[in-house]
Amino acid sequence: MSATEDLLQDHVTIRRLQVVIEKCYTLLNENKDIPFGDLIKIADIIEQFVDQFHHGKEENGYFPETESKDGNSEEIRKFVIEHEFGRRIAKRVRIHLEEFLKDKKAREPLARYLKTYSVFILDHTSKEDRFFTDVKEKRSLSSVEERKLKREFERMKQDCVRKSGNLLELLKQLENTEWAR
Repeated sequence: MSATEDLLQDHVTIRRLQVVIEKCYTLLNENKDIPFGDLIKIADIIEQFVDQFHHGKEENGYFPETESKDGNSEEIRKFVIEHEFGRRIAKRVRIHLEEFLKDKKAREPLARYLKTYSVFILDHTSKEDRFFTDVKEKRSLSSVEERKLKREFERMKQDCVRKSGNLLELLKQLENTEWAR
């Protein structure tokens, strides 16, 4: 799998998270309970897998490598701005999660920001999917560049697992909960 395909595969995983988030905010809006531990897992996956790991791969590896090719700089600039927007939403999710943990009546802001993040995921990954597919089809990156990035991504993955544990396993656990099915 190339570095470009690796990022596309991350998007498949992130959209699996989006499905869980959508079920979560829908149930919260219906005044149904979600276990606090599961809410914390969702916030952790957003912060650690989506932002630190996936966006880190893009911002620290892939985008600098592709920025000067095929007139990509403006599109990449927009993606980085969207990443910052996603971080701001994620921060609000965490703030409102902490409030909800203290007062179960504070569910509406948490549900609202989870919904906002869900919409962000769908919009942002669809744009990046088109970009990555274009890079792949145009062969903007040489096979040497792809391999170099892939090695860098593998190192980042090992660092992520060492710091945060297996976040994909956490996502599987969430997908298999009664409320998320």
